Amino acid sequence: MNTPLSGVVIVHFGEVDPTIRCTASVCGDPSRLGRRVIVVDNSGNLEEDALVAGVEVIRRSDNPGFGTAINVGVAALEGDEGISFFVVLNNDAVLGPGYLDAAADALEVGVGAAGGPIRDGLDDSKLWYAGGGINFLTGTVRQQRFADASGRRRDVGYIPATAMAVARTAWRDVRGFDERFFLYNEDLDLCLRLRRRGWRLRFEPGMESFHRLGGSTGSAERSPLYLENLTATRFLPFQSRLYRGYLGVVHSMYNSLRILGLCAQHTTRCAPYVAAVARGHIRALSSVLG
Repeated sequence: MNTPLSGVVIVHFGEVDPTIRCTASVCGDPSRLGRRVIVVDNSGNLEEDALVAGVEVIRRSDNPGFGTAINVGVAALEGDEGISFFVVLNNDAVLGPGYLDAAADALEVGVGAAGGPIRDGLDDSKLWYAGGGINFLTGTVRQQRFADASGRRRDVGYIPATAMAVARTAWRDVRGFDERFFLYNEDLDLCLRLRRRGWRLRFEPGMESFHRLGGSTGSAERSPLYLENLTATRFLPFQSRLYRGYLGVVHSMYNSLRILGLCAQHTTRCAPYVAAVARGHIRALSSVLG
């Protein structure tokens, strides 16, 4: 009998060291479950010799974006019928011990995706994610960050793609990530599509990981790259054109206030940040008509 396997896909972008730490945590996880690990190199600066032996590298220096890179990695694993689920990872995430076995247990019949507590990679006393859902008044995700929530196994409405396990059958059912998303909100979209198809999303306390927030894209500092792409994809996960129109009004007001805040924060250096929000919002509004 073949040993059950998990297929782990990591998207590399930016500095090499976080990816080295990430792959080491995956390969060093003491879980009994076997694993195949693929890194999709979106930067073109990753030397295979720097990684744990056996880690496979796919080079995409054209940088097709996060979701597309994950799809590329999963496609390379699809031929391995021993793989029962895929793990999606940011390269600035590190798995806690036993993550893969906990993921296998969480993905029971009817569960399409599972995730667990995500702690701050620089201060593990801080929780970044302990379960979450979607606030439909604003069309944004809400993440619980309380310790008591991190220990409760339950169904949730949203799991971040920072560290997420997806059942093979569920992945095939929704055909992976929507490649219209270059960066950000692709996980919200995936969660919504899984839910529409009747799949449950599970929070599993044993699936603990650690995330150095913004290590690749500057999200911790609210970089222009972060601001534009987060703003541009706000409405895409939602099917109803009427609802997207409602979000267009809400976020027009919100982004006006955000621009004022950026001007106050960055004073004479605010132009790149303001331009990023404006470009992103214009792209988001164009999706209302799509």
